[in-house]
Amino acid sequence: MDSRQRLLIVGGAIACIGLAFIDLYLSFFAIVLVGVLYMSLWIMHDSASQPHVVCSLAEDAKSVIVRNVGTAPAKAIQVALVPHDIEFEVRELAPDEEYVYTLDKMLEKAKAVAQYSDGTSSQPITHSYPLSSLDGEAYDPLKPMIPLFGWGK
Repeated sequence: MDSRQRLLIVGGAIACIGLAFIDLYLSFFAIVLVGVLYMSLWIMHDSASQPHVVCSLAEDAKSVIVRNVGTAPAKAIQVALVPHDIEFEVRELAPDEEYVYTLDKMLEKAKAVAQYSDGTSSQPITHSYPLSSLDGEAYDPLKPMIPLFGWGK
C-alpha cells in the first residue's frame, strides 16, 4: 500500500468519525465515498506500468512506425510483416517513443504482428495490426469498441 492510499484511508476515517457526530447519514456517505476513491486508486495502480506497442504505416507507405503508447518501457520488440516475410527487431522503446523502419518499396496491404515483453514477466505480449496504404486505418486510442453514430466516416 503506497502513501496515497494510506493517506486516503486515514483522512477518510477521521472525516467519517467527525461526521458521525454531526449526522450519521453523512458519515455513511463519507464511508461510501472513501471506499470508491480507494477502489479507484487500487484499479489505477493495477494498470500503472504497462507497455503497449502499436504499429502503423507511414503516410507515404514506405515505412512502418512502431510506437509505445503505454506507461512502461517495452523490451525485445519483434515485428513481422505478414505476408511479405519482413521481420525486424527493436531493442527497447520508452513510453511515447517511436521507431521508424524504412522499407525497400511501398507497402499496399499487410498485417504487422508485434511481440514484446515488459521486462518483468517471461510471457511475451502479442498484438497484430492491419496496415493498409489505401484504407487509412491507423491506431486511434479514442475509437470506441462498439462504433456508434457513424464513427470514422
